[in-house]
Amino acid sequence: MFDPTAFDNLKTVLEGTIYDRDLDGTISITNRSDLIDVATLNRTFIITFTSANNSIEAEMQLYADLKKLAIELLPEASQEEYPGAAISLTFRKEGLKWSKNEQEVFSKQWGEHRCHEWRQITSNRHPAVCEMAIHFDRTITEEMFRDVEDMVYFTIETIDMLGKAANG
Repeated sequence: MFDPTAFDNLKTVLEGTIYDRDLDGTISITNRSDLIDVATLNRTFIITFTSANNSIEAEMQLYADLKKLAIELLPEASQEEYPGAAISLTFRKEGLKWSKNEQEVFSKQWGEHRCHEWRQITSNRHPAVCEMAIHFDRTITEEMFRDVEDMVYFTIETIDMLGKAANG
């Protein structure tokens, strides 16, 4: 019988929590990818959604590399690291930059010292897009299921707050 990895279990919690919010109408899922890179044996799960109230998009990415899988399948491989996955968030909207009010929402919700990237994407084929990516410097383990669920709710709250900040 197949024994799911920590990545599989975390993905199930993330995906289930987001799909529950889609079913109740809180959000609308716009994209989903479940990727395995056979060259490096990395796994990535990406799910993108918008709040029912505005057009700001959030993307949640769960990632595990070969090292995390080896730690889980070969416990003697490392005593200093834990099996699990990394998680990151990207918020996206049309336009060249986030307003001062929106930047304050990010600082308030996620902290000023969190590792983040502000991105501007311009194209001659599509409208300009700005992004705010947040990276977490820790491994999410199976014992942190509740944290993953809370992160989904916090992400939805952030989208709603960004929508209000953009409109007023």
